[in-house]
Amino acid sequence: MKMKKVLFVMLFSSVFLLAACSPQAQATEVVSEDAKEPESSEEMVEDEGEQMLDEGGDEMMDEEDDMADSEMTEDEMMDQQITFVIRVENASPEGGLTVLAPGAYELNDRPIAFFTPGEADRGLGLEALAEDGDPSVLVGTIGEMMGDETMSSFAVEAFNTPLGADAPGPAGPGAAYEFTVAAYPGQYLTLATMFVQSNDWFFAPGADGIELFGADGSPISGDLTDQFFLWNAGTELDQTPGEGADQAPRQAGPNTGDDEDGIVSLVEDFTNYQILVTITPQS
Repeated sequence: MKMKKVLFVMLFSSVFLLAACSPQAQATEVVSEDAKEPESSEEMVEDEGEQMLDEGGDEMMDEEDDMADSEMTEDEMMDQQITFVIRVENASPEGGLTVLAPGAYELNDRPIAFFTPGEADRGLGLEALAEDGDPSVLVGTIGEMMGDETMSSFAVEAFNTPLGADAPGPAGPGAAYEFTVAAYPGQYLTLATMFVQSNDWFFAPGADGIELFGADGSPISGDLTDQFFLWNAGTELDQTPGEGADQAPRQAGPNTGDDEDGIVSLVEDFTNYQILVTITPQS
């Protein structure tokens, strides 16, 4: 009887060892020890979102670093700053119809204009300049809008006193306005002055203004007249130049003509209305 018990125990132990050493048992042990519960969809989305935020943050930091590298410091601006003298001259002959009024100029670090061709006046003060020769509204409005800009990158001012005159006033044939601006590479200038013998016409460059430095960083110089045009502000009904009762020299008071509710557009033929605009960089 004892011998049978011993044989039975040995047989049972052998079967148990064989079962334990079988491949299925090993696979079961591996799964039970190392397998992990798969992530839920929410956890997967959260992980992907964190990865995207990390990558996006890195890209934004790289872009900010690139912008910081490309932007000039205040000291670099001052080192490269050039003073320009701008002269706006009435080039018409004595007795000619052209009379210029006090105007406004703006200096900025992007293409600029006081208007958009083909669109209505913005209501910032161009109407007062074009109809009545008064730049103060335009200068005040834009100056207030751009109040947070530093003076090294922005300026808006009026020019109103002809050379040799004692007080602000119009510039007749042969007379001229002059003003100076201090600019660095990448800056633009625009200006506007009324053609007085009209209801709402004014001289100005195009919508991008004038880039003050060339591609090589050198300051521009010389005659800019071919970049200037005569524009119709579209704010007052037109009358024959030099004859209209609602034009500045003959009107009873400012802003007395009939509203036009039009758009800013080119005066197609202004060969008889002559100006000369030059720019001179100072060493």
